[in-house]
Amino acid sequence: MILSEFRSLRWADFFLYALLDARALYRQISRNETKSFVLSFAVPAAVAVIDIITLSLMGKQTLFFYYKITYGWILLFLYISFKVVMAAALMDMASQFFGYKGNIRELIVLINFSLFPEVFILPLVYFFKISGFAPLFFFILFYAGLSVWSALIAIQGISEMHGAGIGKSVVIYLFPALLAVTILSFIFILFVIIGIAFISG
Repeated sequence: MILSEFRSLRWADFFLYALLDARALYRQISRNETKSFVLSFAVPAAVAVIDIITLSLMGKQTLFFYYKITYGWILLFLYISFKVVMAAALMDMASQFFGYKGNIRELIVLINFSLFPEVFILPLVYFFKISGFAPLFFFILFYAGLSVWSALIAIQGISEMHGAGIGKSVVIYLFPALLAVTILSFIFILFVIIGIAFISG
């Protein structure tokens, strides 16, 4: 059953739509939610190993690379997966605030697949690494560009999911980041107040 499903190449549609048509990606997710949920975690797994290899290109390799590509990969994969689940939960909360029906499971799948463009960071940076032409600069540049691409996929998918406008979809997508910035700002202000009180007292 699993082998026949793999040979059918229907799973490849998710990755193709992630790159070409985010709205079609969500429709595919909604039709195959159970199968797509497990498959979607292949994306953060691939992103984790690609990130480790790409960052390793920036420096001199030692025996520590073995630990980075094994234990480090597991740790990074778990971190990305946790970040996706938390972001999906907060986006689901924001969606319900706007009056839309919550669906955290589909959001997790959508956000996982939205990360797919980030796997292209390795071939893009590798060219500049072997040519010795400012690889770190292009790593930052390409990573920022691919992150924007990933955000656009997620925003369009959220828009398709809820039938919402792009403006509301952007707010839903950015809600986790806005909440994190707000909390960190309050923490910083409290530390400053405590620091001033400690010095003056």
